[in-house]
Amino acid sequence: PNSIMKFAVALVATFSTASAFMAPSNNKNVALTQLYARQPIMAGNWKMNPSTEADALNLANGFVALLNEMEDTCAVEEKDGCTEVVLFPPFPFISKVKDIVGKSGITVGAQQVYYEDKGAFTGSVAASMVKSVGCEYVLCGHSERRTLFSDSDTNINAKVKKTLEFGMKPILCIGETKDEFDLDITKEVCAMQVSKDLAGVSKEDMANVVIAYEPVWAIGTGLVCEADKA
Repeated sequence: PNSIMKFAVALVATFSTASAFMAPSNNKNVALTQLYARQPIMAGNWKMNPSTEADALNLANGFVALLNEMEDTCAVEEKDGCTEVVLFPPFPFISKVKDIVGKSGITVGAQQVYYEDKGAFTGSVAASMVKSVGCEYVLCGHSERRTLFSDSDTNINAKVKKTLEFGMKPILCIGETKDEFDLDITKEVCAMQVSKDLAGVSKEDMANVVIAYEPVWAIGTGLVCEADKA
């Protein structure tokens, strides 16, 4: 029972940010634009969890078992009628998690990269490194990187470009704070972030960019961003 409970809690943590990455539902009232026509994507950011490699592998195995029971998920290469699933484990677990989930067509990504290729940047991880262990996506501009680690729009833009340079797909996270939401400047804040973070990205490269609306005030606060506002 304890192991089941632990898995359930971990699974909830895996999907705690998934809504930010999911494509809009097939609502008849929504215009079928190129954005809405893209393959739905459901991503789980593990953040700095779990504590050990053994726990990470147990979570990955349980996750695969669960997804194998679902009919509307698929591999990255497939597109019609299904949802792509991407997991973002911590760096030390990426390779072994990929070995487990890749057999079921689940993709893995990196929670962040540095914009330099190599050098004296202690603690940093290069795009080439995560690419070499099988990552196909990279989170760029996550609110925790922006706030806790002072990740500027200039740096985020460099990371987006570096991710694309190495043939991976950046998931650009944008969103406003509670103060900005209360001031009703959500659209202006998001527009500014998109403008700065995607500066210099070509129209062709935009086909490989995912933009995730992630309102900062609704992350880990108990507050909920309604679908019509998102």
